Amino acid sequence: MAHISYVLARLKRDPICDLPIADRMNQLLDEQQVVWRDRLLTPLVTFRLFLIQILNGNVAIAALRQLSGIDFAPSSYCESRKKLPLQLLQSLLQWMNEWVETSLGLVNKIGPRILIADGSSHSMSDTPDLRKHFALPPGVTPGVGYPAQKLMGLLDAATGLFVGLLGLPLFQHDMRAMIQLHPMLRAGDILLGDRALCSFAHFALLQARGVFACVRLHQRRKNSTGGADRWHKEKKPPAWMEAAQYAQLPEWLEVRIVRYSVHQKGYRTTSVIVATTLRDEALWPDEKIAELYGHRWLIETCYKHMKTTMHMNVFRCERAQGVQKELAVYLAAYNLVRLTILRAAETIHVSPHRISFVDAMRWLAARLLGLPGVGRLIVNPDRTGRTQLRVIRRRRQNYPLLMKPRREMEAELAEKAAKKC
Repeated sequence: MAHISYVLARLKRDPICDLPIADRMNQLLDEQQVVWRDRLLTPLVTFRLFLIQILNGNVAIAALRQLSGIDFAPSSYCESRKKLPLQLLQSLLQWMNEWVETSLGLVNKIGPRILIADGSSHSMSDTPDLRKHFALPPGVTPGVGYPAQKLMGLLDAATGLFVGLLGLPLFQHDMRAMIQLHPMLRAGDILLGDRALCSFAHFALLQARGVFACVRLHQRRKNSTGGADRWHKEKKPPAWMEAAQYAQLPEWLEVRIVRYSVHQKGYRTTSVIVATTLRDEALWPDEKIAELYGHRWLIETCYKHMKTTMHMNVFRCERAQGVQKELAVYLAAYNLVRLTILRAAETIHVSPHRISFVDAMRWLAARLLGLPGVGRLIVNPDRTGRTQLRVIRRRRQNYPLLMKPRREMEAELAEKAAKKC
């Protein structure tokens, strides 16, 4: 009994000392009137176990028992995860982002807030509920492939933290997903994005919010030669916008087109055309616009950290509600790692991009287990301009791909074997 009390006390301790997650969760439980019996797997303990599970590579529950030191039944842990309200996790995420922004001047921001929007996707278990809710990728037969969830993220370029990350059905246009993130934008922000976010309607909605856009020019706009350009409203609204809302948009917009070349070795793209509403050329010359748009690739690195380093490429939950909770805890874990990186960078006076993400993740995992961890995180060398070949050295096993449901293929093989006999 003394051992269990010690382990529970360790799990209830906040990994980052001045980030009072435990107190805030208790407040949210009271505010949202969440009723929970006083038992071993309380909401806070369940949330901490969830974080430990993800920070250790989304390990199996059997491995989580050994990591945490608590001998709980896997079914009990699953039930506790199911009882965690999704709204509670989302409120906790929002509070964490607000706390980081206002706490202790962690990041000295100069100028406007730069936000990067981009989409991605991930795989999940093949269950009827997930197939119905998220859908299978195009051309995939049920029983052969796996359902996939579309992600749309909004990243703060200064901190590397995700301001928002939505999990949506697979067949949804980026713009329809992006509109759901608009409430997180503020007047004066600069939004970076790819071609999918380049349209008259989107620019007009951003302008109404006082938000500047800097996105890759859509391939259909071939008549934009550079410099100042006037975009006129088309007759029909886009598929993602209501006709009444489209009618309220202005008839035309002034947009600036910037062309520049990329001469860096290893870059696929050599010529880039950007559309932006930053029209003050004295304040934002072409060179500065090119540098600004170059920050868009930061979100690709962050997605790679989440999907490869943190193993977010495959989710384990078998129901849509569980997948959304899993995504929320992944986002909380990622932002906590980023906060750890910001703290370390501020202490040793280096760029946050040079702090090892893997080492920060391991430190946070150790802290959640009650271990002190090594205070000084690994600082990577400056890798500016580094290029890597997109090739694989290690050979994979030469197995054929599954083209039919497993049971059908097994039956066919059994039938062939019977004929040979």
